[in-house]
Amino acid sequence: MKWYADTPTRRVAQLFADLLTVVWVVGWVLIGRFVHEMVSALALPGEKMDAAGTSLSERMLEAAGRVDDLPLVKDGIAAPFTGAAKAADQLAAAGEAQVEAVASIAIGLAIAVVVVPVLMWMLVYVPLRWRFIRRATSTQRFLKAGTGADLLALRAISTQPLHKLVKISDDPVRAWRDGDPDVVAKLAALELRSVGLKG
Repeated sequence: MKWYADTPTRRVAQLFADLLTVVWVVGWVLIGRFVHEMVSALALPGEKMDAAGTSLSERMLEAAGRVDDLPLVKDGIAAPFTGAAKAADQLAAAGEAQVEAVASIAIGLAIAVVVVPVLMWMLVYVPLRWRFIRRATSTQRFLKAGTGADLLALRAISTQPLHKLVKISDDPVRAWRDGDPDVVAKLAALELRSVGLKG
């Protein structure tokens, strides 16, 4: 496969565009990572609520156990401590749910921040690059086979602007049909330059 043009100007432009694409993708990945970290910081209150609820629940259950162990104390006296422990468990669960929700939002936002601009760039850039690669590779294949000049001349006649064709011949179609070697060579060279190859 022919990845880059032979002509220096076009090759440099292609290399620059490829490098720009890599920088673009890496840049948006870094921005997405930053967004993820910033949104994840919002989970801190939920983490504290979870930790506080868990700690409070453990202490209430511990207190309930100690009250139950006291002699001469009725069995029902530990019930408020157990109830408080259940309420603390609910607080911890709410904190955990908040942490999970923030984590999901952080991941979703980070992916969106990366995917949208990268995908938009790739939808434009990849088809252009692929078109060059396909065209340059097939053109090079014809050149190596030794049958390319005539075909390239015909392609030049059908695709190149008229003002460029007139500079080569007043009637390039007739000259091509007659097999004029000078005109065919010039037309083929014109088409090669437009592809970015050297003959």
